[in-house]
Amino acid sequence: MIRTLLVISAAAILSSCSISSSPESAAIDLSGTWKFVDSDLPAASDPLFNDSSYTDITMPGTWFQHLSSQKDLSGTIWLRKKVFIDETFSKKHLSLLTGRIGIANEVWFNGHLVGKNGIIPGPENNLSYIFSWQHPRVYRIPGSIIRYSEDNIVAIRVFSHVISGIKGPLELAEVSNNFFTAFFKTSGSLLANILAIAFNGLFFIGLLLLFFSRREKKEYLYFAAITFFTLLCTLFTLDLPFFHDGPGRFKIIMFLYILTNYFVLLAVGEFLEYKNKWFLITPSVLLFITETFIISAFDTRFLIYRAGPLAMFAVNIFILAAAFLFFRSAWLDPRRYWYFLFIAVPIPVSVIRNSWYLMNLNFNSLPVTIFMHVPMVFALFSMYYIYEFESTRKENATLYTALLRKANRTQRILQSMKKNDAKPDPRDVIYEVIEYLEINYKEAYSRKELAKKFGLNEDYMGQIFKKTAGLNISNYINARRIEAVKELLVETDSKIIDIAYHVGFENLTHFHRQFKTITDLTPSQYREQNSRKD
Repeated sequence: MIRTLLVISAAAILSSCSISSSPESAAIDLSGTWKFVDSDLPAASDPLFNDSSYTDITMPGTWFQHLSSQKDLSGTIWLRKKVFIDETFSKKHLSLLTGRIGIANEVWFNGHLVGKNGIIPGPENNLSYIFSWQHPRVYRIPGSIIRYSEDNIVAIRVFSHVISGIKGPLELAEVSNNFFTAFFKTSGSLLANILAIAFNGLFFIGLLLLFFSRREKKEYLYFAAITFFTLLCTLFTLDLPFFHDGPGRFKIIMFLYILTNYFVLLAVGEFLEYKNKWFLITPSVLLFITETFIISAFDTRFLIYRAGPLAMFAVNIFILAAAFLFFRSAWLDPRRYWYFLFIAVPIPVSVIRNSWYLMNLNFNSLPVTIFMHVPMVFALFSMYYIYEFESTRKENATLYTALLRKANRTQRILQSMKKNDAKPDPRDVIYEVIEYLEINYKEAYSRKELAKKFGLNEDYMGQIFKKTAGLNISNYINARRIEAVKELLVETDSKIIDIAYHVGFENLTHFHRQFKTITDLTPSQYREQNSRKD
């Protein structure tokens, strides 16, 4: 379901970003071969500039290979292309569409500056720039500077820092006068991120209110942290001028991205009630080491080539561990958790794929819906809680009825035992212990407390109990609990995990092991084989 939603969302957004090159849409396709001027030459804006000696590059595309040889992974380049515009376009109002450009640019047409996004730094301080990656690029071309039935020169000056390349449509097109049509055609990526911010904000507020109403449910707090950090990650990819640019912005994004996935693991563990001290300690140590590397990065190269791989390793460990917990829970209790496989499979695959893009610094290949994962996952969790609420209401009546029948049956057995012949004197108290355990088998077992309650020596009580019942006390309690589980499995539709906790098992792994040992079946198999016939 989540995978389908992702595919549909991505398809809808990506399709809205493109414009047909058919004559009806008055579009001239500019994708393909461009000239790549690998330095910041002001003369490159001149239509008469001779670019024949410069290399060719395919656009849309990236030039990170060139960028990787530059100091601080930054630099300013020019892209140039000749385009023939037929006289038939003279009555059209053409605009230049370029999609996303990393990360600041100026656009020149026949030697005239027609628009820019962000601010390109000067040579004296090449990291003092204004970030503008996600902003839609639509540049209106005045008809007075277009040479119809001749070659025209499009020149794009681009400053890149870590992020480079052009992603999206590259064309001269007549943008619709209809506001909504024009917006969807040119602003798909921006719209996706605005929706991500809105959804994450709504989920953050809702989860925070839930936590304040039920403070014992720590998963609500963890989920709220996930939505909050995801919201911040999205904000830092947008062109907001009050945020810090340069290496600082990339540090913050990386820091928040890792923190988000760390809380994903904590939230899943808390939600599935997985209790293991190493489950908390190991990820926390990995988080501390990784975030320390990021904070201490002294330049862009160290941040990207040293802290970056460690960050991606940590993210994938967190997500794969969370997926493992889902698979484990689905294996132990498929009736309750099978539908979480819809996120336990596609989300890790998506994270690994995105990590591959990030490791190769191929940012333009990242889907515009990258930050939509979290609201989509929480939509599934919301449906789960609604389902749990409804099913719990239906099960309460049947569970109560079955427990009442069981209590009455136990009472009859105890009354029958009292009518039996007198027991041997040394064992009188042991029968009282058995009677007590028959009623209180759901309670936590403490041999010391039990012996104290009946005024017996612990070892003596254990010896006499085994001679009388044929089992030691711990095994007797487990067998008693399993008997109760077997009856509830047949007589109710309650979830296996709820039945196990109800009869006194605190560890699901121990419960499944005991049930398999005693019955030679799993709880699911036992229920299937012994279900009551209508």
